[in-house]
Amino acid sequence: MLFNPFKKGGGGKKKTSLETVLADLVLKGPNSANCSLIKTPDGADANEDLGRSSIFKYQEKILVQNKAFYLSTPDGIKAEEKSLLSGKNEVLHLWFLHNRIPHTLDCRVMGRIRFPDNILADLDPRVPMAYALKPVGVIRKTDKRQFLRYSHKPGHGGMRVYSQVLFDLYLTKTDVVFPETGSLPSYISDFNLVPYAGKPEVAGENPEEGVKFMKNAIQANSRENRVVFVGKPCMDERTNKVALLDLDQSDVLGLETSKEESRTFYIRKPPKMSSDRKDPYGLGESDIIVLGFSTRVTTESPTEYYDLISEVTRIGTETMTVRTSGDIRKESGIPVELVDFSVGGIKIECDDALLNYLLGENHKSLKIEDKVEALEGVCYMLNFYPKLRFNRETEVYQPNLPMRIQILVKIVRTETTRHKDEGEMPEITGFGMKFYYDPLEYSRDTYGYDRWELIRDFKENKHFREIHNSLNGLIAFLENQSR
Repeated sequence: MLFNPFKKGGGGKKKTSLETVLADLVLKGPNSANCSLIKTPDGADANEDLGRSSIFKYQEKILVQNKAFYLSTPDGIKAEEKSLLSGKNEVLHLWFLHNRIPHTLDCRVMGRIRFPDNILADLDPRVPMAYALKPVGVIRKTDKRQFLRYSHKPGHGGMRVYSQVLFDLYLTKTDVVFPETGSLPSYISDFNLVPYAGKPEVAGENPEEGVKFMKNAIQANSRENRVVFVGKPCMDERTNKVALLDLDQSDVLGLETSKEESRTFYIRKPPKMSSDRKDPYGLGESDIIVLGFSTRVTTESPTEYYDLISEVTRIGTETMTVRTSGDIRKESGIPVELVDFSVGGIKIECDDALLNYLLGENHKSLKIEDKVEALEGVCYMLNFYPKLRFNRETEVYQPNLPMRIQILVKIVRTETTRHKDEGEMPEITGFGMKFYYDPLEYSRDTYGYDRWELIRDFKENKHFREIHNSLNGLIAFLENQSR
């Protein structure tokens, strides 16, 4: 379907709403957008991620002709999948950043066009074919709260705190900087963390002392928390991607009786472990496992979380023998106070310690505008450690969660104190954060996720979706009980 959008039209017409939307798009000037197909040509609902697409510019300004703008073929459409976007009346959902704030725009595909040769030299990108799009709505900022939010801290938020699902939350800064305008990459890999905490203090750092450190840490916990969470790095043969499978928590044996130093210890077989060696959840001798454990030194100090890289050496009827090289990984982020959470994001409190970590100790000399700009441009890793408290009456609503939920986020709102005096500098009190990337591929070399996938607008983190569903059921049950 080809047509010429460059024929001259009549002038002098009064500006319409469509022209206003296009003028707003030109003013914002994104170079690219993330695309999703939300309606097929026959009007049926769809939900297909098409990837990133370039928005055509002519002489450094978004090209608008015939009340339309122009989009390149999205990255996510392979040659054999062009039927996903035939260029005949589909509706696309575009998502882009402007001033590092997410914006969305729904558009109808009017057809495919070929640009005249005389304008190609000044086009960016310099591609002869494009899709012509007309907006079917206005450009919307999506930094507002869009989901039901659950209070986490008493006295904050519109809902009561449900103690059945709480979290310890740690934040780690990365070296990834988000673009100010345009689309986000569909995948992030090869980034570095800027740790807040150092390595655990294990004298000598040999395997025996690593096991001793782990046992002492676990023994300091209450009896029900003297466990390790068992994870197994495993490659999916269908996708050739490695994931860390959650085999659930397992009791550590011999904490009170064992006195000799050894690199070997014993745990119960985890509940999700399969007896079939060929099953992804099966375990056998020489398999590498990642054991997560926690400890709390005092009631005032935050809980400390660790991973211990180990190897299965023997499988018994009910127990496993495990050997470690002493490789202990401590949670490297800074503990932060979670105010509320939802399927799509969270709100946290901000204090001087957090600003010192994120901006440096000289942050007090910076203007508030410079602080906000620096903070909202960076990608952060959040590590959620669920603390579930369900009893026999409510255990049917307990979500199935791993020891740690990892998400990459960005700050979309910065809350500050109001000006009391004219010359007083406002202080940052909190952040609204949006979930942006889910972990995709796990590295068996570094024992951490090294490839992350963009969470598109119509998709949520699977763990927080399960938490949302569980809390909805729990709240309905508790309300019926109180009647």
